Amino acid sequence: MTDDSNDAVLDDETRAFADELTKEIEENPPLKCQVTFNWSGNAELAQQVNLQLQIYSVLMRRRHPWISFEALDSIVFHHDYQQALRDVSERAGRLCHATTENSGVGVAMVVHLDEKCVTVLDAGLALGIAQNEDQDHKNLCIDLVMHELCHVHDYGRKRTLLAHEFLKRKMEGLEWHTFTAAESAWCEYFANNYCTTGMSSPDMHPKYVAEVVRDVASDVKSAIREYRSHHRLDEVGGLAQQKVRFLFQCFGYAAGRLVANGANLEDVAPESLAALEAAGLEAVWHAVVEELQRLDGCRDSWTTFDELKTLMDLVIQTYAALGMYFSIKEGNVWVDIPFTADTMP
Repeated sequence: MTDDSNDAVLDDETRAFADELTKEIEENPPLKCQVTFNWSGNAELAQQVNLQLQIYSVLMRRRHPWISFEALDSIVFHHDYQQALRDVSERAGRLCHATTENSGVGVAMVVHLDEKCVTVLDAGLALGIAQNEDQDHKNLCIDLVMHELCHVHDYGRKRTLLAHEFLKRKMEGLEWHTFTAAESAWCEYFANNYCTTGMSSPDMHPKYVAEVVRDVASDVKSAIREYRSHHRLDEVGGLAQQKVRFLFQCFGYAAGRLVANGANLEDVAPESLAALEAAGLEAVWHAVVEELQRLDGCRDSWTTFDELKTLMDLVIQTYAALGMYFSIKEGNVWVDIPFTADTMP
């Protein structure tokens, strides 16, 4: 009797909560934009995905009442993610490329237009959300989509607070080598921090840091060894810039997840801490996490992207740890690449 009674109460509570969410979605849907599907699924599956996106967006809005998706023009799920990015590139007026690294390939992106933005996602994420057989995979897909929606809020906030600089800031001097990496760290930190729920993997991104650090250090030092022969500074500099940006993206992912869970890298992913120490980047990592938390504490009072200056300085320290020393001499950027045992041809 007692067990049946408890089950009945639980069912009543569940129904009441579901009715409450349904009413909120009908009266004040968090997502008011068009959602399109170019995939192998049917209309019924698309309807299921749409409903679940609304439900999880409402739940996110309840956790973070300040969050807004008003800047979102549309959501696109496409079976050919690269083609979807090419399509939206025409609207954005610039080429949009998915992340492609040995240790990671992109499947989702928020593309900035003028006043709005578009969220482009691989159709596999929608198929993952629609199925119920593999709950872990479903949770991962939901987490990834919610992560992108947090980027939408961050886009809208910057578009409002920093309209004079957002997508307009001219990169000069050292900033050309550091700004994108610093902003990427912030963006991924913010999105992962505020999309985190009990369904989110607490250790996936922190553990991923070990692989990324090793790959980035190996790739940059290999490029430096090749540079000793061809002396094409732009070539080694371009590759290093790409790799360091990816590294700072992953720092942001890991830091956001750790902070959201009140955890630290030492306990969650000691192998990542060991990789950072081996690469001479442990101090940089700790400083990045501390600075990201400071930026988060004042994010709604930013008046300029100069707020990212400390992160940009940490990017310079990262280049140095990888064997490239940047400085300003007589108003120009200088790069010193000293000979070391692991960067000899």
